[in-house]
Amino acid sequence: MHMKMMTMFLIKHFRRSVLTLLVPSIMLIMSLPAFAVSLHPHIMLEGKNLTLGDVFDGAGKYADRIIARAPAPGKRATLSPEWLAYVARSYNLQWAPSSAQDIAVVQRTSHVIGKEEIGVKILAALRPELPRSEVYTVNFDKRKIEAHLPTDIPPSLNIERITRDKISNRFFAILTADRGRHRHTVSGTLLRMIEIPVVIRRIRKGEIVDHDDVQVITVSAKQIGPNILVDQNELIGKAPRRTLIENRPIRARDVRQPLLVKRGGLVSMIYQTKFMRISARGKAKQNGSRGEAVRVENIGSKKVVEGVITGPGEITVTFDHLVARK
Repeated sequence: MHMKMMTMFLIKHFRRSVLTLLVPSIMLIMSLPAFAVSLHPHIMLEGKNLTLGDVFDGAGKYADRIIARAPAPGKRATLSPEWLAYVARSYNLQWAPSSAQDIAVVQRTSHVIGKEEIGVKILAALRPELPRSEVYTVNFDKRKIEAHLPTDIPPSLNIERITRDKISNRFFAILTADRGRHRHTVSGTLLRMIEIPVVIRRIRKGEIVDHDDVQVITVSAKQIGPNILVDQNELIGKAPRRTLIENRPIRARDVRQPLLVKRGGLVSMIYQTKFMRISARGKAKQNGSRGEAVRVENIGSKKVVEGVITGPGEITVTFDHLVARK
């Protein structure tokens, strides 16, 4: 009897011990997912298809399964938590979004053809229609101009068609790549460019424009008005009639020859004929620059005559210009 009771006690104790060991193990197994799956939040694609393995790490045998088309070259798309959860359930992946922030951004890599390269092609196509002596630049209607091409084709565009209005210089062009599979349209205006001299610092009335004060810039012909100086020699050595502002177009009337003679100042009077040259002291009656005709008084005779300024403090008088004045 005693032996039977001892046997039943051992069996009962053994069963309790086994259950104590098995329960935690079963709970641990049940808590493990079928696959260790994680989301790729940032996805860069070169090809045209999006696969399950691009989106989820640990997608298993379905990793190469195409689940969507990739965005266009250079574009991006956002995969929502709802869509990602639907895909995960469809392929029996143990993944679910924990918040609205569980998204994936898919971006397609590309060859980028920029504004400058496209502009060069536009000018090359239209060059035969334009005067050879004139310089033009392309002004696109859109601020940002670029073409994105797949990385598996040559990074080059060809102009399929281009038209230009000869009066307004407006143009429209269709550019293609990969035998027309990729098409891009651009429009804009051809601007005629000219070179003009400007000053690089403020030059006030009474100063003289020096060679080092001048630089040449290129601007659109439409940006400047009439009588704008286009030759730097028309600016260097001149005196402003008003303050000249740096990097602004300068009109012909904004500058003049510097004053070589000032009213009331003493000058040398040169009487010039074919046969002789006589000098005398005089007093200028007007301000004047080189080449201008001014009146001058002979200090000795008190006579006023008209002469031409030929140098600093020098007025040349010919007998044809003698005018007696009291």
